[in-house]
Amino acid sequence: PNQVNVHGFMTVNNGEKMSKSRGTGLDPLKYLSIGMNPEWLRYYIAAKLNANVEDVDFNRDDFTARVNSDLVGKYINIASRAAGFLSKRFGGRLSGDVGVEGRVLLDHLRSGHAAVERLYDERDFGRALREIMRLADFANLYVNDNKPWELAKQEGQEVRLHEVCSTALSMFRDLTSFLKPILPSLATQVEAFLAVEPLRWSDSGWNALPAGHAINTYSHLMTRIERKQVDALLEA
Repeated sequence: PNQVNVHGFMTVNNGEKMSKSRGTGLDPLKYLSIGMNPEWLRYYIAAKLNANVEDVDFNRDDFTARVNSDLVGKYINIASRAAGFLSKRFGGRLSGDVGVEGRVLLDHLRSGHAAVERLYDERDFGRALREIMRLADFANLYVNDNKPWELAKQEGQEVRLHEVCSTALSMFRDLTSFLKPILPSLATQVEAFLAVEPLRWSDSGWNALPAGHAINTYSHLMTRIERKQVDALLEA
């Protein structure tokens, strides 16, 4: 073989080894039984993996902060701040015009494709996710700068509001395609919400979502982790 796909052990809270006798460790069946989302853990472990054989430490504070900040605060936040306006004001249909700024941003996201694909191929998943979240920062900056919640209150800004929200969802679609290898179940939910074909790595899906494309009603795609859930998970 020219490559051996292995990683180190999983430890808990600053390097403590798992132990049945001490009741310490991470029980996947217990994780599921208390209603925790498997995709949280998939994301967290992937964010710590690289191509080297190193142990992966599960730290409750880091786990909570990373998932809540990256997945919910950066990624899911893009859709949640734009979808409602499209449904309420435009019948759930997207604008065909993303504007110059939107086109530049979509091109910027597309330019990150090669780097993310290479990092996946090299099994450097942590760096791949950091690159994806860097791109998500640009999408969030666009939403923050254009403030659709304020445009919705201003007369004469309907076209701009439509454009901003449509651009945000096109960026959200592209970020989902990057995250799909790590979060397949969440990606399936997003595909249903956006009413798009299964996302792939091909270039065919890199244009903005077309004019008049109808999305489905947005519902929460992912909730935040609560500290009490993680405490219950790690109880001996």
